[in-house]
Amino acid sequence: MTAPDVSKLSYAELLDLSKELDRQIEAKRIEELKVLADGFAKKIQAAGFTVREALEALMPYETSAPRAKKRASSPAIPLYRNPQNPENTWSGRGLPTKWLTAYEAQGRSRDEFRTRA
Repeated sequence: MTAPDVSKLSYAELLDLSKELDRQIEAKRIEELKVLADGFAKKIQAAGFTVREALEALMPYETSAPRAKKRASSPAIPLYRNPQNPENTWSGRGLPTKWLTAYEAQGRSRDEFRTRA
């Protein structure tokens, strides 16, 4: 199959073509997935299993979202504490909390809020 010559199309025409291709690709994806799922369901049921049992058996093969490694269930130790509300803390992991970001926006140093533990 040779690809059509799109070199003479304008930017707007290429965008329209891209959108149409995206629609057709998604429609074909859904269609093919339905065919696969139907065939899979028939084979599973013919073997005497339920679709739910098959899905559970397939879970170890799930690759769309990597599973997080399990950590010890100990909570993170707070490294920063809000002096206005000492219950507001941040461990230093992930994005900074809103209260700390607000202080930093005022020109204050993150080290001012570090716990002394």
